[in-house]
Amino acid sequence: MEGKKILVLGMGLSGVSAAKFLLSKGAIVYGYDEKAFLVEGVLVADEALDLQEFDLVCVSPGISPKEKHYAKALELGIEIIGEVELGARFLKNPCIGITGTNGKTTVTLLVEHVLNCSGKKAVAVGNVGKPLTTYLLENPIDSDILVIELSSYQIETLSHKIFDTAVILNITPDHLDRYLNLNEYAKSKIKIMHCLKISNLIVHETCFDEFKDFFQSSNIQKFGYNLLSDLFTDLENVYFKGKFEYKLPVSMRGNFSYEIENMMAAFALVKNFVTADQFLDGYLSFKKPPHRLEFVKQVNFVTYYDDSKGTNIDAVMKAVANLRNPIYLIAGGVDKGASYEPWKQVFNGKVKAVFAIGQAASKIKKELFPDIEVEIVETLELAVKKAASVAVSGDSVLLSPGCSSFDMFKDYKDRGNAFKRCVNLLSKGNRNE
Repeated sequence: MEGKKILVLGMGLSGVSAAKFLLSKGAIVYGYDEKAFLVEGVLVADEALDLQEFDLVCVSPGISPKEKHYAKALELGIEIIGEVELGARFLKNPCIGITGTNGKTTVTLLVEHVLNCSGKKAVAVGNVGKPLTTYLLENPIDSDILVIELSSYQIETLSHKIFDTAVILNITPDHLDRYLNLNEYAKSKIKIMHCLKISNLIVHETCFDEFKDFFQSSNIQKFGYNLLSDLFTDLENVYFKGKFEYKLPVSMRGNFSYEIENMMAAFALVKNFVTADQFLDGYLSFKKPPHRLEFVKQVNFVTYYDDSKGTNIDAVMKAVANLRNPIYLIAGGVDKGASYEPWKQVFNGKVKAVFAIGQAASKIKKELFPDIEVEIVETLELAVKKAASVAVSGDSVLLSPGCSSFDMFKDYKDRGNAFKRCVNLLSKGNRNE
């Protein structure tokens, strides 16, 4: 990288990290972002930048290939990489890769936790925690096991073979505002198989069956509920290639759930590093990250759940299926291009009504009503108040938006925290919490 002239497109968290890493390698770094930024050592590229002057373009995950500078770089044949690919070119650590539509962060943090509990030094990076290049700048030692969470956007620009093992947890409709269709989105996820040191990809059985034409390897380990899968459960025990590995915790037995699937995926990723007993010990002490079907409070015998991380159609369906009580659902935000009609089958007889917010509210009502009762409300606070006014003892109020948050909030965490504040205001002075 010494002396090369490199453009970083997008100066958010990953872009700033990439720029600082490139500077440390002696590159001449220009940054371009629609918003003003100031990073020491990084030159500001203006709107009229001449891409032909650059040796390399490093794009942030949020920058679409349709963005004019990205598209021009493609047209000119300039090499384009992402922040993770940049770090990968200097990486010597053992690496575990995790992608999928839902559950990525939970599984990434679970794998990190289990490995550390078992005496293996592991660090979660990528789409969770620090960007990979920030980790590399701060940690010259290469003995840590890196657990790298990857979005489809990050995999698009990744090519180096860095993973000792990797998993695709699931693929369901998401980001269809960026991809032409579900198949194109699936291909972006499945591309992770080309970044393995040896062919050792783990895939959920349903995902493999649906997109099997896109998998170009016979050495794929499937996990799920089918006894023909490499790793499977009978909802009592977990087996690998027919051999008993461990018993499911009592609370998880007997019912299909995404929690069992996340647990099996994590075990598949770490079984070459730890024993089954070590895995179980780590799993039982793991605390799931917030905003993922998180219990908030009970007010007037109505239970409130924060699933603000549920930003796509399938995530909402799983959240609804996971709750046993009748539900008032708060959904909406920035539409991501998928249809809400699949909600009808899961919601029928279970969701009493939907309070729709944000830019997607009208589309949600158009696609669900009259099969499902839908009321459009202006704010999250008003949605919580309306849900609280109609919910009765034994009901649940669930925030599971199925959409991005950026029309009304900074991010999904900001949205989830706002929901919690609204719920806590409901309970002020209430003796029946």
